[in-house]
Amino acid sequence: MAAGGHAPGDAVTGVTIAFTILAFLATFARIYTRTRIVHNAGLDDLFNSIALALTIVLTATMCMQVKYGMGRHADTLTEHENKYSLIWFWASVWIYYLALCFAKLSIILQYLRIFPNRRFRRACFALIAIIVGWTMWAFLSALFACWPIHSFWDGSEGTCLNRLAVWFSNAAVNIATDLATAIIPLPVLKSLNIPKKQRYILMAVFGLGGVVCIISVLRLSALYAISVSSDVSWDNPLAAIWSSTEVNVGILCSCLPTLKGCVTRFFPHLFTSSNGSRRVTPVFELSGPATRGKCQAHISANRSQTGKEKQIGRFSRLGKKFSTSDIKEMEEGSQSSSSSHGRTSPNALTSGIHVTTIVEQEEERDMDEEIGRQGSESIKGLVPVEPYHST
Repeated sequence: MAAGGHAPGDAVTGVTIAFTILAFLATFARIYTRTRIVHNAGLDDLFNSIALALTIVLTATMCMQVKYGMGRHADTLTEHENKYSLIWFWASVWIYYLALCFAKLSIILQYLRIFPNRRFRRACFALIAIIVGWTMWAFLSALFACWPIHSFWDGSEGTCLNRLAVWFSNAAVNIATDLATAIIPLPVLKSLNIPKKQRYILMAVFGLGGVVCIISVLRLSALYAISVSSDVSWDNPLAAIWSSTEVNVGILCSCLPTLKGCVTRFFPHLFTSSNGSRRVTPVFELSGPATRGKCQAHISANRSQTGKEKQIGRFSRLGKKFSTSDIKEMEEGSQSSSSSHGRTSPNALTSGIHVTTIVEQEEERDMDEEIGRQGSESIKGLVPVEPYHST
């Protein structure tokens, strides 16, 4: 690929189709996991599916541009090729903005399912408002880039917006919202009462959106080339590649945190060592819906080991900050199951130690003082996690 905005048309076709296939596979695995394994589909899954549908259309518009001459100089194209190359280019711009919007909203809606912290949720809703408002402007500025609209591709007399000013202002807001989407959950994750290593892994998983931000920045050079170009078909390929990659990577980042159940179902021995024992490898599955006053994070680690069953537990009051671990050590070959939100997990792992940590946060109160004040009446507000017994 040369400097500036040029790349061969075949490169555009190959890269955009490859990333779209990856996004499709990730979304398929996500929907399967949410609907058939954990039975917990939500609005975030719908928005992710809409983003995928839009990125498939976006890929189609880019392939059509290649068909009509993208990657070649405009003066080598016929009038028919040049016209339809510009029509598909015009369509790809506003479809790109819509796909980006739904990919970002899918990520933020996933946050809202998990974290009930009131300030955090307000920040998420504010970010949603900014993204929707920006998308409406970006969509309309792309749709009506020229007036009358057909003057964008047929060269007839009309008035057009300044592409450099509009596209770079849109890119600036896009990068800012990418960055905000990536970092907004980090303070909440940092405050979780779980081991530091697990907390950092969770922060890394939810910070994957930062990859999209990096791609948005890398796209700026190609965006400048097409913004000032008088030879659109020649200078557009790199911008097309980066734009498609940005949307598809956004979909991938949205899907990855949801795929633990699918990986466990189809690759149960993924973390099994050569001697048949299961490595102590933490796997994370954050799920909703989050209810007001509670935040739940489920962190599991599994390992096969022979021995007797042990159960350790305690009572905890809902709405207070607490941490509890249920440790079950089962004989090798026996079946263990986990429960989430009062239901038995359909994909419970066999033969292993299953450690579940649930963190619920609403207020910073002293539970001991509360129980002492209310005496025996406080028992009504307790939730039995697992009574202690050993055999």
